[in-house]
Amino acid sequence: MNIEHISVSRKQCFDTCKAQYKYRYHLKIVSEEPVADHFTYGKIVHKVAECYVEEKGKRKILEIGSDVLSGKILLEASSASPPLPEQYKNKFQEHLKNIELISEKIGFDGLIEWEFNHDLDSPNKKMIKGFVDRLIIRDEKYYILDYKTTKKGPFRKNKSNIQQDLQLRCYGKMVQDHFGAKAENIKAALYYLEGGELVSTKFTQDSLESAIEDMSTTYDKIKDMSAESAMGRTGIHCRFCDYKKKCPWINNKTMNI
Repeated sequence: MNIEHISVSRKQCFDTCKAQYKYRYHLKIVSEEPVADHFTYGKIVHKVAECYVEEKGKRKILEIGSDVLSGKILLEASSASPPLPEQYKNKFQEHLKNIELISEKIGFDGLIEWEFNHDLDSPNKKMIKGFVDRLIIRDEKYYILDYKTTKKGPFRKNKSNIQQDLQLRCYGKMVQDHFGAKAENIKAALYYLEGGELVSTKFTQDSLESAIEDMSTTYDKIKDMSAESAMGRTGIHCRFCDYKKKCPWINNKTMNI
């Protein structure tokens, strides 16, 4: 199948359902489903956080939030924010306040939305891409911060399992490769905006390298798989699939799980 690059989200899509990957990234079929509210909300919050840190806290974050929602600050290069999803209206101020609190605590320096575009097998263009919400560099120490709008519950990472977080380990390896950092000098944290919970971790060289090996292996699997052999895998995830109306593997029993 076609693979332009690998990312953690693309790997997760492939691991969840090969057919979904085929529809989204191989055939590039535009979804007929409305954009999920949590995805829209995440983009809005990340944009507000980006602008607030970029302006180094010179304006109140709620003012910036209002500018994003009103379209005064564009959400993307040429498009304004859609209305705030109803179920997030009560959470919005709390989440922005927690961004304000962590920013005041750690400062406003560093890189915002740091983009990496790295060849896993140079010069063969086996690319991995992604963005880091914040990367702070101080005295040869590197701090990765990733904002999360995930609500409280079992889907959140905690101190016992955050060391296995694939996304953070990939971020750590990209920081290492780009800046020449030692594994022990790289730290990362997920910052859950609901409740203002900061969950942090450190890395070993093995944990960084195994993350990239995992990504590289998935890249090869996608590249070597024919579109015809990309079978669907049914389960509760089918409820949230963008392609459930056209997928031949979905049935009423699946949708009622």
